[in-house]
Parts: sequence; C-alpha cells; structure tokens
Amino acid sequence: MKRSIPFLFFLITKFSCLAAGHEIYFLENDSISRSAADIDCKINTISDNNTETISITLHNRRHTPFQPQKVSLKLGIDTYMDKYPDWNDKFFPTLMICEPTHCYGYLQSPSGKIKAIASQDPVASWSLDYNLGYQEPAPHWFYGHRIKALNLDLMSELPLPDHHPQNLWQLKAGEKKTWTVNIIDLDSLDNFSRVIHNTADVPTIELDRTSTAPCRPVNIIVYGKNPVLRINSNSLNIVSVGKDKWAASYASEHPGIYSILLTDGDKITHGHLNVRFPWGKVLKTARAAALRYHQKATSHVESWYGYHSAFLAARHFPDLSVDTILNDRFDSLLNNLFDKSSGKPIKYEWRIQNAASTVGMLADRYEAFHDINDLEMAEKIADWFIAYSQNDSGAFMNGNTDYSSVIYPAKSLLELADAERYAGRKSKATRYENSAKRAIDHLVSMNGDFNTEGEITYEDGMVSCAALQIGSLALRCKDKESRDKYTNAMLTLLKEHECLTQSIIIDGRRRGGTMRFWEAQYDVHMQPNMISSPHGWSAWRGYAVYYAYLLTGEERWLKEMFDAAASFASLIDFETGELRWAFVVDPHIKVKQISSADPNFSADIPSYGCPHPDMHTNREFIIGEQYVPMIADWQTIVSSDNDVHEVFKFIEESVLSNAFIVERPDGSFGCYNCQIEKNGKKLKIISDEKQIRKLHVNAFSRLNIDFDGDITYFR
Repeated sequence: MKRSIPFLFFLITKFSCLAAGHEIYFLENDSISRSAADIDCKINTISDNNTETISITLHNRRHTPFQPQKVSLKLGIDTYMDKYPDWNDKFFPTLMICEPTHCYGYLQSPSGKIKAIASQDPVASWSLDYNLGYQEPAPHWFYGHRIKALNLDLMSELPLPDHHPQNLWQLKAGEKKTWTVNIIDLDSLDNFSRVIHNTADVPTIELDRTSTAPCRPVNIIVYGKNPVLRINSNSLNIVSVGKDKWAASYASEHPGIYSILLTDGDKITHGHLNVRFPWGKVLKTARAAALRYHQKATSHVESWYGYHSAFLAARHFPDLSVDTILNDRFDSLLNNLFDKSSGKPIKYEWRIQNAASTVGMLADRYEAFHDINDLEMAEKIADWFIAYSQNDSGAFMNGNTDYSSVIYPAKSLLELADAERYAGRKSKATRYENSAKRAIDHLVSMNGDFNTEGEITYEDGMVSCAALQIGSLALRCKDKESRDKYTNAMLTLLKEHECLTQSIIIDGRRRGGTMRFWEAQYDVHMQPNMISSPHGWSAWRGYAVYYAYLLTGEERWLKEMFDAAASFASLIDFETGELRWAFVVDPHIKVKQISSADPNFSADIPSYGCPHPDMHTNREFIIGEQYVPMIADWQTIVSSDNDVHEVFKFIEESVLSNAFIVERPDGSFGCYNCQIEKNGKKLKIISDEKQIRKLHVNAFSRLNIDFDGDITYFR
C-alpha cells in the first residue's frame, strides 16, 4: 500500500503491527504547531511484511531561510506505560543514535517486542516528550515518570553533540529536503547490527564487550562494504569474515575512553571503548569524593549515600587521615536523623528507605572497624522499620504503597544479617534473614505487579530492585528446588528489564546503564526530565546481573557486569578526581538549574523537602549527551546527587576483590580480573590487583589451579 498525503498527518489503520500514526510538529519561538507558514510537508508510507518505510519531504517556499528550533516526526509508537499489565506491551525508547550521515535505534517492550529504527539520511537529533507529574508548591511543576512520545528531530537548532549532523538547523529559501525512515519489527536483538546495515546501507559496529583491562584485546565486528576502522585516529587492520562482515581487535596499555570511528564510503559511525582503571583506585577515589561532596542530613538518604563508599573503602584500604573525619561526620549525621534510643527517624519516617539504607551503612562500618555499637544501632533502626512497615504479607509498606522494592530493604537486612553472623550473633542474624525472606517471597508472588515511590509506571528501580533481592535470596538457598524457584523469578524480571537497559550500545561510557529520566530535578536541581544513564541507580541491575552469573554460570552475565562496572567507574574523572552525578543521554535539552547555595543553611544543618528551581536563583542553558557535575560540594540544602555512590557499592561487592575464569566449550578460558599462566599441568592464576583474593572457577574439566587466595567452584 502506498499513499501520498499532503501536509501534516498520517494514521495507519490496516497495519496494526506497525506504528499507530505519525505527525510532523514544528517548534518555532517556543510555540509548537502542526504547520509552519510557507513550509510544505508531505509524508509517504510503504508497508511491507515487517517493515514500514516513511518518507518525509519539507519544502521551504519562503524567500528567507527557515530556521526552526525543531521539526519533529512523532513516530506514533505507544510509549506511555501507566499500568500493569498493559505496560508489558508498550515500547520504551531504549536506544537512539544520530550519526553525521544516518540514524538508528530501537524501542523495546517488557514482553520482548522490538521496533528497530533505521534511516539512511542524516537526522539532526531526537527527543522525548515527558509528562508532567505534580505541583509542589503550585504553580510549580515537577515532572512525571512516563514518556508520551519519541520524536525524530529532522531539523534542530544547535548545539548538538559532535557526532550529530551540524548542518540541519536551517532550510534555505526554496530548498527541498527528504528523509526516509524505516520501522522494522524484530523478534530479538541478536542480529541488530546486521539488520541496520542491510536496511539503511550504513556501516555498523558490534561489540560483545565495550570494556577491557589495559593490554587486553577487545574483538570488534563491523558491517560494511569497504570499511575503514580507527580508534583514536589509529587505523586498525580488519579482515573479512563473511559478506559485508569484518573483524578486528584492539588493546591499549593505558586506561581511558577511546573513540571508535568507522567509515564506509561517505557514511560514518561512532563508538567508544572503555579501558578501565584499577578497581582499587575507583573505590579510594569514591571515598575521597564522599568527603569532597558533602554528605548531608536531609529528608532523602540519597544525600548521605556516600558513606557506603567511605566505609567499604575503609574496610579494604584503611586510611585514618580520611576515615576519622568521615566517621565523625557520620556520627553527627546519625544524631541529626535518628533517635538513638529507639532507632526511629526524627522526621520523614515514612521514607523507610532512609532507615533501611542506613542499616546497610552501619553494617558496612561494623565490618570495617568492628565496633559493636554500630551493630547495636543498626539493630535499633532495623527493628523500628520492620515493626513500622512490614505487614502480614511480608511487604514493607509506606501507608498503602508497597515499598519492598524502593531501593532494597530486604537486601539491607541481609547485609545486617551477614554482619551479625560475622560477629557471632546467629540468633539476631536469623531474625533479619527471616524478615527479608518474607519480603522477598512477597515480591516473587507479585509477578511483576510492583508498586514504587512516586508515579506508577514500568519503573527501572522497582523491577531491578525486586530482581536483585530475589537473586540475593536464591544465593542463600541450600536446596536446589528453592534456589531454582528464586533464580527463575529473577531471570524473568531481568529479561523484561532489558527494555530499560543500554545493553548493546557501542559506547563504553554507557553500556549497562539503565534508563531513568526524572531524577535530575531532585538530584542536581535541574529540570526538565532527561535520561540519566548511567545513574547511581543503574547499579541495581548490576547486582542482579552479578547474582545471575553466580546462579547460572552463563558468561554473558559476566560480560554485562564488567561492562556496567566500567561505565559506572567512568563517572569519576580520573584526571581531576571529580565525581560526576550521571551521564545524560538526551542530545539537546534546554534546562533550568538552581545556581547558588541556600544562604540559610550549611551542609551540617538538616534540610528537608525537594527544592524547585523556580523557587531559587537559577540559570538556563543547553546540555546534551554529556556528564553532569555533582552539586553536593557547593549546595547546602537537600540534594540527592550522592546516590551516585550506589555504583561504587556495587563495584565493591562484585568486582573489587573477585576474579573469574570460565572454561568455554572450545577449551579456551574467559578471564576476568586475572590472567592465566600454564605451569605444567597447573593453571596459575595471577590477579590483576592486590586486593583480589577470591577466585570463582566455572569449568567442566578437572583443573589443577594455583591461586593465592580463596577458590570457589561453580556448583
């Protein structure tokens, strides 16, 4: 079927498997409309099997250039996730990439449906329409938790990221321009790079890993006719391994982010490779950041989350010069936030995640310094929040809202239980394990119908926090039947959660990040919404991925885990020691941010609530596809940007002191955080860093292993 439709609007009625409808919107002088004077627009569509091809033509009939803020094609794909179970078949805009010569990406649903996007023409940018959430105080709006539409911005004002087209900000007098966009229904992402190459005739890159240690090669696959591959301007030798398929490898001695440039004729594709810094350096720098970026007593635990990094670093790398200062500040914070006799929060008691996470911090501090007072305070807070919030179903409740997967209260109790066992207090450990198990059993019973803080949606955290807590219980199960039950429940959630994960992006700064978009307004006092990925809460999926490997032995989870950990570590600028709050994915956003500290407070005076930018001195500017700095070093009132420390807590648990070897079917070994030296019939395992003292072995052959540390064999 082929139609030519003048002007603005096309609605598909016959092909229900494809996009529901398409519209062109013009943004001029901050005014959105479906028309622009003397600008003709036509849309043609062709639908064939699993592919819809859309052709858009703009013609400037003016005698002057047309210079809009944006000309956007709304794809009409339903992205509005507002209720269970309907959201399982809605599409999240998981990946969009604009290159100088083309664009590509995909949307994915929790149920696994995929719509790939491919254009052989340069598209200036892309954007998302976010919903408004609530007023506080009126008339000031905070943004919501849902996405109304994905737009391809055929034209856009500058600035844009360097790899975007830089010449699509105007249509000259009399000029006509045409774009062709393909929407392709896919069953999986297995051949995504090949599909994009074949559909749009553009070069593509495929990396099964976006990170590596220094001097360790990464294999690169590219699709193209006569491709030329460069990394940081160094040409790579590539060899043909099939029709339009080529292979290369690359290694570097020095840590850092390396730019990948693939050209094929006049087409250009970009990527980034992450050669990671030592994990020990990551955690030590995170501890320093916990002091540099103030940990504040506020209504939100995200304001003092850096104490996880502080105490975990003290456990592995004690340094009295900084540990003493952080300990004193933590004691002051506890005095401001909790009743020392009862463990009850002084204010905002309904935010039970404040109490649960502080229990985890106290467990961390006990394991670092072995002060029994930390365990006893943790017990008081834990006993309070269990009594306050856990109902007969096992759920941890905030009023009528299930908070069992708001952060991870059950995991925090299990962390306390581990500290209790370490201290020889087995009966107390059992109490907290039993409470955690009741909550996790409740999560399993919900089959994905979870609650979350704020506006209900298919929310990144409620799914990943449910998955990680279920996985943490599976690891404790002694009998196979129970272990399998919890493992399968966790894997189901991880599979559905892939639509919110940057799992195939060719960017070592972002691989493994999860797609959150309402945090900037609370964390760094910046509006409107924007996708922050990686963000501190991306670590929640990281834990679940780590547990998935320990439970299944599938190497794919190790690759995911190390790529995610490397992306997370890159939130540190290792040249300056500065810590960045998150990486913002949206390419062009006009933002408003609070620009000065509140003079009525210092970082040592408790503050409460969520400040709105319009209620304070602010400034407006444009950001896009970049790291965003922390504000806790200068902002005196509540800010939630210290939630970035969750990624360092994850790094400590998963990769800081663990090495892994995996025997593959061909007899080769995958090595993570280590190298193998053959010594006769022995395999000598050499750790990459001194603090790596535990080796996880996953092998089907009988191996004679020489390792200076503890060895755990996959069961």
